[in-house]
Amino acid sequence: MHSILFLMAVLIAFGLRWAIRYWPGKLDWPAALIFFALPPMLLISTSAAIAWMGCGWMFGLPVSMGSHLLAWIFLVWTGLSVLYLAGQTWQTLGAVQKYPISHWQGQKIRLLETDFPYSAQVGLWSPELVVSRGLLRLLTPEQIEAVLAHESAHLFYRDTWTFFWLGALRRLTFWLPETESLWQELLWQRECRADRHGANHCDPLVLAEALALVAQNAMVANPLPLGVPFAGQQDRLLARIDQLLSSPVAPSSHRFIAWGGSLLLLAIAVLPLILIPLHIK
Repeated sequence: MHSILFLMAVLIAFGLRWAIRYWPGKLDWPAALIFFALPPMLLISTSAAIAWMGCGWMFGLPVSMGSHLLAWIFLVWTGLSVLYLAGQTWQTLGAVQKYPISHWQGQKIRLLETDFPYSAQVGLWSPELVVSRGLLRLLTPEQIEAVLAHESAHLFYRDTWTFFWLGALRRLTFWLPETESLWQELLWQRECRADRHGANHCDPLVLAEALALVAQNAMVANPLPLGVPFAGQQDRLLARIDQLLSSPVAPSSHRFIAWGGSLLLLAIAVLPLILIPLHIK
């Protein structure tokens, strides 16, 4: 019986991903997040339910040891994926913390001594703001302020924390269809959201100018041991500029909207756990 439950979870996961092909129009952030995160979360919760129930009887049918073992294998794989990404994050944060702390207009930053134009939030829940010397030399003070407003948006939305877990789901279910395309879409939506939020605190045109300059000067090889979204894809940066200038500045999103959506997604994902009381040892 548990084998049937696991097979159903796998079929639902594939079905949700294949449904993207019939989605009308362009995916927005909530839709992309649901299509990306819900399938692996259903697989995890189903595996957790099966592992918890163990062997026995369910709906009058015997439960095989094979399905119990398969569930534990998937859960161990999940744990290893999280540990691997946690190790990578720890190494990156350790590399960043070797650079000195500086201050720019009252903000604490880690200053990288490189000509490569770079800025990012590095860490998990409480990330550190990292800025390269090359970015400070390239941009005017007003443009730097606009870039830091963009980076503050990542902190506001806790993007480093969110994308750590999304990255674990990506690594866990690389074999599901559309995983990489949805991942790139979420990265795109994340940066556009930060652009819109940052534009609430600066001139959108100044932010667009800063993005254009960074796109032009990021053609050189990246010497940093850090991930750069859309590195080598200047067309994506230019597309962000077009979207920023063509769309009206959106009001700041309230945190309770993001939390509400996350809780709804979680409620759907943990539905397999309600089957636990139906199991008979």
